[in-house]
This record gives sequence, structure tokens and C-alpha cells, in this order.
Amino acid sequence: MNDLSIMQKFADPALFDTLSFSEKSIGALITTLMGMGITFSVLILLWGLIVLMAKLTAEKPKPPKVNQEEGPAKTATATNAAAATITNASSTLGISPELIAVISAAIESFEGKTANAGNLIIRKISRATGQATSWGNAGNSEAIASRKF
Repeated sequence: MNDLSIMQKFADPALFDTLSFSEKSIGALITTLMGMGITFSVLILLWGLIVLMAKLTAEKPKPPKVNQEEGPAKTATATNAAAATITNASSTLGISPELIAVISAAIESFEGKTANAGNLIIRKISRATGQATSWGNAGNSEAIASRKF
């Protein structure tokens, strides 16, 4: 009698028909576990390689260069320019300087700039007219268009 393992019999098409139901079930279970094990091992290996590549290619944030001699003077100039812009805009637009300062600070914060950049000049602030915004009007138009026959 030839002593073959279940997996050797399972792999040979001629001997496969001689296996009992329990041997076929055990062979199928072993094949499934080996396939899943290899698949998850490769996925874990790929995950590790991706994490390693992300760490190797990640750029470290560079601190902004500020000259010690020009730093305070430049900041003061930028602050004065921003104050002049706020004063001019508030007088021409009729909007309070505090509101302009808050809006400009929010925009600079959103863009990721420092608070004292002073490069932002607000030329016009206008209130949206009507009860609905442009997004709301577009949504209403799409809803109406989708119901047409």
C-alpha cells in the first residue's frame, strides 16, 4: 500500500476520486487555510512596505526663515500696511474695521499663512442677496430639472 498524504492524493486527479468525503473536506480546509494565510502574509508585507516608503518619502516641515535684524521691522511694516488697508476698506465699504480684520484673519488662517503675513488685501466685501445662496439656487434648479418629463 502506497502511503501518500492527504494533500498528495488531493493534488492527483486520478487518486482524488478514491478519497472519502472527510478526506476531501480536510484537503479543502487545508487548501483554504494555506491560500488565505499566504494572501494575508503578502498583504501584511505590502502594508509594511507602504508604511516604510511613506516614512522615507515624507517631507519634514521647514521652519520659516526670519532674519533677526529684519524680523520685527518687517512685521511692524506688514501690520501697519494691514491696518491701513482695513482703514481704507472700512471707510469705502461702510463695514466695521473689526469685521474686516476677522474676515482677513480667517482667510489667512484657512490658507495656512501666518497671522502677520500682511499680503492679503481685501478690496470688496459684499453681502449675498436674497434668502438663498448660489449653492441653494443651483440645487433648486437641479431638483426642478430632475422632475421634468
